[in-house]
Amino acid sequence: MLANDYTLELSNIFHTGQVEPGSCFQRLCGSVQTGLILKDISLEVRAGEVLAVLGSKGSGKRALLEVISRRSRGPTRGQILLDGAPMTLSLYQRCCGYVSHRTDLLPSLSVEQTLHYSANLSIGSQVSGYVRSSRVRQVLADLALSQVVARRSVANLTVSEHRRLVVGMQLIKDPVLLLLDEPTADLDPLATYLVVSMLSSHARRRGRIVILTMEKPRSDVFPFLDRAAYLCLGDLVYAGPTRLMLEYFRTIGFPCPQLENPLMYYLCLSTVDRRSRERFIESNTQIIALVEKFKLEGAPYRKSSAGGASHVVVGGGGDSGAGHKLPFSSLGKPSGLQVGFTLYQRYACICVQRLLCGCHSSATEAAAAPLLLWPTVAILQEH
Repeated sequence: MLANDYTLELSNIFHTGQVEPGSCFQRLCGSVQTGLILKDISLEVRAGEVLAVLGSKGSGKRALLEVISRRSRGPTRGQILLDGAPMTLSLYQRCCGYVSHRTDLLPSLSVEQTLHYSANLSIGSQVSGYVRSSRVRQVLADLALSQVVARRSVANLTVSEHRRLVVGMQLIKDPVLLLLDEPTADLDPLATYLVVSMLSSHARRRGRIVILTMEKPRSDVFPFLDRAAYLCLGDLVYAGPTRLMLEYFRTIGFPCPQLENPLMYYLCLSTVDRRSRERFIESNTQIIALVEKFKLEGAPYRKSSAGGASHVVVGGGGDSGAGHKLPFSSLGKPSGLQVGFTLYQRYACICVQRLLCGCHSSATEAAAAPLLLWPTVAILQEH
């Protein structure tokens, strides 16, 4: 059982993994080149906070998410604790969620149907159908997906709407820890602001932990990020509250110039410059010094409170901010019968919709349609 002020702690994480794509033959023979991807990573995030993991391509951002979510391949050393309990695969699956960089959805389903089936596939049968439907409506409202958008098919969504729907498929089970891999990639400035602000609102209101990776952070999302972690080639340059970040870099001799985006300025400072041999050597030497400096002086910043997150009481009211309920995922998994029937309903709904628009692709689907109609009439009427 999670406490009301739980913390995710990473201590001395080392991870070795694949450092080049490699061919199918190399993967089969086990001859793909491997190397140390994460090097002595220690950080913490508390309930109600948003952590942005920042770094250039190849810095180890995605590897860090995969290590936390137990998806990584290759040996990992170190300790990951959620509220003092080791982060096992079972604990992760029960209490956490992961939003991949690219997610393919069923194009013929509507937004509301997609969330409805996600709820049935992730929330246990102990939760009533009415509560699940209420949760779907709540997520639609939280992600600014209007009733018009809710009835629109996935194939007709904008990039921003599609990204918010993918996030909503994980939010539907209200995980205590939500990991997002580049949720703002390819989004315009307004959509980026919208997504980050919504994630921040969810973390504060529900008392959850949100960890997201970003490659090009904008200045207008700075107020929504409680913590930042800068990675460079697997090393940690800084990890701590964003409100203390400028103070830390100023004390070690790297003040952020006025009118500069501090998130981007310190990202550039944490990136190896490969434009020339001289710049590469200079920037690499500087980053090594920054990494060593943080190892020596960074502990107070890493453990400091972000100060802005609202820690709320488990088991309390709803989304009002006075308290939050236990995550739906902690109330048990859906039964095998529930999963099987939901998958059948989803397939039947897709078949009927294709038949109604005259685009069924096979005689088998056409022949099976009468058998599939009886459970889908209620579904189509409901959504």
